[in-house]
Amino acid sequence: MAEVSRNSPVDAVAEQARAATDRIADKATGAITSVKTSIHDTVDSVADRANTATRWTSEKIDAVKRAPTDSIAAGAEYIRARPYAAVAIALAVGYVLGRIGRHV
Repeated sequence: MAEVSRNSPVDAVAEQARAATDRIADKATGAITSVKTSIHDTVDSVADRANTATRWTSEKIDAVKRAPTDSIAAGAEYIRARPYAAVAIALAVGYVLGRIGRHV
């Protein structure tokens, strides 16, 4: 059998093909890395916004849950600070509701 020379035109074309493949692979790797980084940044941004919205919603729900208790506490504090005014207001409200109830 005849031995093929390493400096043949086929070897030169094969080397060019290998070099072109390496360049394309390097460019593709860079593009994939760039896209991956962009997607990670987008996911992180969305997650941060979702966490912020979740915290805000949780705070609002807690405030709504506390509202009746806070109102009762404020009313009790008002009654302790001004017992005579509280009794007078209660009598006035009772009178008005009684008058409205008679006309219905």
